[in-house]
Amino acid sequence: MKLFCVEGPDKDTLWDLSGARTVLGRDSVCDIIIDDSKLSRIHAEIIVEGGISIFHDKKSMNGSFINENKVTRQILASGDEIRIGDTKIQVRDDHAAADVKFQDGDPLVTSTIPLGKLSDQIEEAVASSKTIVEKSSKSAREEHVTTDRLLKNLETIYEVGNSINSIQTLDELLNQIAEKLLSVFADVQRVCILLKGKGKEFEPKYIKSRPDIPAGSFQISRSILNKSVKEEVCILANDAAQDDRFSGAESIMTMNLRSVMCAPLVYQGEVLGVIYLDNREKPNCFDENDVALLSAMANQSAVAIDNSHLYDDLQKAYHEAILALLNTVEAKDPYTRGHSQRTSRYAFGVAQEMGLDEEECKRIKTAAELHDIGKIGVRERIIDKESALSTVEFHSIQAHVLTGENILKPIEYLSFVLPMVRGHHEHYGGTGYPDGLKGEKIPLGARILGVADAFDAMTTQRPYNKPVAFKDAMKKLKAQKGKQFDADVVEALDHFLKQSYSVTPEEIQLPKTHTGLDPSTEKKSKKKGTQKK
Repeated sequence: MKLFCVEGPDKDTLWDLSGARTVLGRDSVCDIIIDDSKLSRIHAEIIVEGGISIFHDKKSMNGSFINENKVTRQILASGDEIRIGDTKIQVRDDHAAADVKFQDGDPLVTSTIPLGKLSDQIEEAVASSKTIVEKSSKSAREEHVTTDRLLKNLETIYEVGNSINSIQTLDELLNQIAEKLLSVFADVQRVCILLKGKGKEFEPKYIKSRPDIPAGSFQISRSILNKSVKEEVCILANDAAQDDRFSGAESIMTMNLRSVMCAPLVYQGEVLGVIYLDNREKPNCFDENDVALLSAMANQSAVAIDNSHLYDDLQKAYHEAILALLNTVEAKDPYTRGHSQRTSRYAFGVAQEMGLDEEECKRIKTAAELHDIGKIGVRERIIDKESALSTVEFHSIQAHVLTGENILKPIEYLSFVLPMVRGHHEHYGGTGYPDGLKGEKIPLGARILGVADAFDAMTTQRPYNKPVAFKDAMKKLKAQKGKQFDADVVEALDHFLKQSYSVTPEEIQLPKTHTGLDPSTEKKSKKKGTQKK
């Protein structure tokens, strides 16, 4: 993982997170020294545990923000933006294309090849096969070699299509495309995939090199890139550093450019991006047949990338619709406004503490955001009721987990949240609902949500009880270890809170009427009935 400074005194600086612990701040003892007066001397640190990078704010004076949210501790993912003082830092993975330099000049372009070159070659081979008996044996052998190569290229295209067309997320897709390019073209040393950004400029999005290639900036010829995009053609450039016609071109000598292939990613008449391949050691290692195959692979990749964009847009639209429903639920109950966000924060922290991988932590976070969506089916008079609930009303509250599951079930990409939404009111001892699951038969994500949900219910204002202090809520959770809650999850929450909240809310006295742990099972003082959760 890398850190790239996009704003501040160290703008355009790239830092590697190579060790298990990296300290950021103004002090000379820091691993990353940032000359920003608004930073504390020891501002933050990044710990790498089991392949996961975790950001820790070290009680800095001005705080730390990730994606505009103030944080004390959070897992870092590629694309996250860290703001500390006047410095903004972008998190990038090992293949991120931060270290790309564009070279101006006029490098050698030996060939421009149309996107349909492979199709043209196939048509020529078919036409030639009809007259092959009339040709000399030498000519016939050449025709056979050409045909064999075309057949191999067609097999390659078929295999590549099968492997990339099933991928939906853009990061996975770009990685797979780069892997295939390195596999197909033995002489390619490095691959750079550029995609059109918001400003219509083509931005480097993914770089992949062979393991034995020394690290260094990926230098791209701007003229080759621009010509490929403007004319929608593939470009082959060979041995430019040794060509007499370009011996005086400074950019050529600087780049030591030897062999390059460049192909635009065109779909339905629009250039989505560019694939740029090079070898900076071996001259004349690509030919027109290589570029013809690259053009066909680029066409396939463009279709897959467009599908990936559509998939991402669909996911975003679905999630925004769900969040709109969630806001509707919270608008019905002013006491629980923000409950899902707080529960999400606690659940995410617990998942981190328990050593779950980044993807699973994100899934639990999403499930926590949506865990109470079923309350949209509960009448407002029940949600707002301050007195004890009747049995019928209590069953209506309980049904919100099933309602939530049914709301989310048609959304395929959210299928992973269903067991967690359904099971977040199951009790470790087997007395919960809706299925009466016991122990580890309850999905781990649901066990985490149950603890986070109960903790937030106790520490925030509700119609049926006043909030308690964090330490008192933790005592109650610990008293129910092995009964209502998973002991490991409770301990993980305790550790997360101690690490992440240096200042807890004011101590709030426990009201005499508050006797239970789970508001769904406690009784109101002097009244019989059932309370809601």
